[in-house]
Amino acid sequence: MHPLLLGLMTGIAFGYILQSVGVARCGCIFNALNLRNLKAVKMMLTAVAVGSLIVYPASALGWVSVGGKTLYVLALVVGGAIFGAGFAIAGYCPGTALAALGAGRREVGAVVAGGLLGALAYALVYPVLEPLLIRPLNYGRVSLPQLLGLNPVVTGVGFGLLLLVVVFLIDRWEQRRASHAA
Repeated sequence: MHPLLLGLMTGIAFGYILQSVGVARCGCIFNALNLRNLKAVKMMLTAVAVGSLIVYPASALGWVSVGGKTLYVLALVVGGAIFGAGFAIAGYCPGTALAALGAGRREVGAVVAGGLLGALAYALVYPVLEPLLIRPLNYGRVSLPQLLGLNPVVTGVGFGLLLLVVVFLIDRWEQRRASHAA
């Protein structure tokens, strides 16, 4: 199967899950950011955990290739701040925005357009940003297994299991908070 077709099918499935679980709603994201309802956080952590538990063993079998990404510290800090501000203002992340758009919510069109315009703006100003944010504090390609000095499968499976424990603890914390409020 062509990788783009596989990506499209995976994206549609993930969007369907986002919509079905109810996290593709602005209110759900705002509640998560305000720590009122962490359903979106738990869902995303679970998705990353499941991905880790699948991808790292698949890489050991040679089915997929897992490599580190280039670590640009300044670019990540500045880009993360801009992304986070947009996330908080809009009440959507890129995945939830596209899922909401796919579900026919027209109000999210401005969010998707803003994200695309932001990507275009970044591409246009990249030559100016490169010497300021990309070249300084560039640590090259880095992966978590490499940083920890562990086998990639052990790291990926351990990370996935750790995230599932975090989801469990968040769920327990929410249940206790709800029972105290009642």
